[in-house]
Amino acid sequence: MIGQIYLSGRLSGDPEFSETRKGKPLARILLEADQVRATPTGPSVEPVTAPVILFSRQAEAIRSLRKGDFVTLSCHLNGTRFATPEGGVKHGLQLIADSVLWEKEAYDLKGAPQLEAAR
Repeated sequence: MIGQIYLSGRLSGDPEFSETRKGKPLARILLEADQVRATPTGPSVEPVTAPVILFSRQAEAIRSLRKGDFVTLSCHLNGTRFATPEGGVKHGLQLIADSVLWEKEAYDLKGAPQLEAAR
C-alpha cells in the first residue's frame, strides 16, 4: 500500500461486476468529480475521472449503485508492474477501495457495517 485517499463523486457509468480467479466478487467503477483550477480569467471547473477497483464486500456493497449515484470511498494506491510484449516492464498505480461510505453506512474490509462516517 502506498497511501490512503478519500474520493467523493458520482459514478460516470454503471459498475462492472466480475470475479477474481479465486471466485471472489470484483467491481470496477469510474468515479467522476469536479476539479476547480485557477486560470488567468478566473476559476475553471473540469471533470476528473478516477478508475477504482473494489473487491469482496466492497464490490457487493455497491451492487445497487447506478450511473449518477454519489459515493465516497476510502482507497489506497497499489503499485503495479507488468511485462510488455516487447519484453520491457511498465509500472502503474491502481486505486483499490478499502471502505465504501454512502447513505450513512460504511463497510470496512471485514464487511461489518460501521457507524456513520464523518464527511
